[in-house]
Amino acid sequence: MDARIINALIGAVIKNFEAFMGKKPELGKPQLIKDLKPRFDMITVIGFTGDCQGNVLYSFSPKTSLNIVSKMMGMPYESLDELALSAIGELGNMISGTLAMNLEKLGLKIVISPPTIVTGDHLKISADGMALELLVNSFSKEDVQIILSLKSS
Repeated sequence: MDARIINALIGAVIKNFEAFMGKKPELGKPQLIKDLKPRFDMITVIGFTGDCQGNVLYSFSPKTSLNIVSKMMGMPYESLDELALSAIGELGNMISGTLAMNLEKLGLKIVISPPTIVTGDHLKISADGMALELLVNSFSKEDVQIILSLKSS
């Protein structure tokens, strides 16, 4: 996977976590993966088309999701209701929008889809092409998983 695309994703993650969480996140080393296996039961999926095509998946534990929603709302949040799910989707949307702007600076134009929130146990995802996993420490160790899947040309 092109290092410029990986760096565009990392920049988008850092910028948005700093803006919404008030601190710079600790990031793991990006890893190419074969299986798109979400670590957690809540996933935001954002598709994109254009000069490159694929998906970005954001996987959160319920506890991390509530922590993120509480930070975004500026008050404690106790349940994963429709408003909370919308906020989780919006975080993925903001990161993906920043990724799109970062890629445009590299001459790659993409259009992102609205976020789709998926919840459930033992989820499996299938996508063509290569995938990159980025683990983020937001509130605890590796509590956010981001997968960037790019379709082969």
